[in-house]
Amino acid sequence: MKHFIENIFLSFRFDMKTMGVIFFVPVVMFAFSLSIIVLAPGIVDDRYNNIVVIQGLFIPFSCWWILYRLSEMYEEGAQETLVPYYSKRFPVDFFRYFFLHVIGLAVLCSILIIKYDASILTGINVLHFIILTLFYMLLGTSLIVLIKNVEISLTIIMIYTVLEVITQGDYMPWPHVFLFDPPINGPFLPIKLSVLGVAVIVLMVVTLIFIRRADKKPK
Repeated sequence: MKHFIENIFLSFRFDMKTMGVIFFVPVVMFAFSLSIIVLAPGIVDDRYNNIVVIQGLFIPFSCWWILYRLSEMYEEGAQETLVPYYSKRFPVDFFRYFFLHVIGLAVLCSILIIKYDASILTGINVLHFIILTLFYMLLGTSLIVLIKNVEISLTIIMIYTVLEVITQGDYMPWPHVFLFDPPINGPFLPIKLSVLGVAVIVLMVVTLIFIRRADKKPK
């Protein structure tokens, strides 16, 4: 166990070294989200906007670290060496970044409950946060293994997120993954969560297939 923890710590140090300053972008977005939640007026009618902040500002950046991690596989001259290594390390890398973002979610949710009360969050909200985090992480990995360009991949993700938040999920003809209103029992909520779950599975399959395909390419 001690050896495993040491390896995880060294992996984070390695990522900070290879990514440089951009490694801290998700940390900055967490701090920004936390600041908005803490400093926003505690108006009852507007309190659900804080949940939208978590969905639209913090969670989308869950793709950042794992996307940049995998992007190193496609650097010129490094593919033969890095693809086998990163393909084997992918489950561990994915888990450690997912775990970090779950900790961030736990902190933000705790602040929400302290500021308002426990009724602001339901089990459905928490479940949705976790599935949405998986969705964004796997959307990032799928795009990078398909496009092999980190800037284009991030641009697609950010455009999708901004359009969803601005239009409140009522305009563009694609799957809508955010909950802009408090979850209530009805036919649309299970459908939305099911679509999100299916999207997570599809993106996971795409990621694994293309990572393994890259690993099996003739050297």
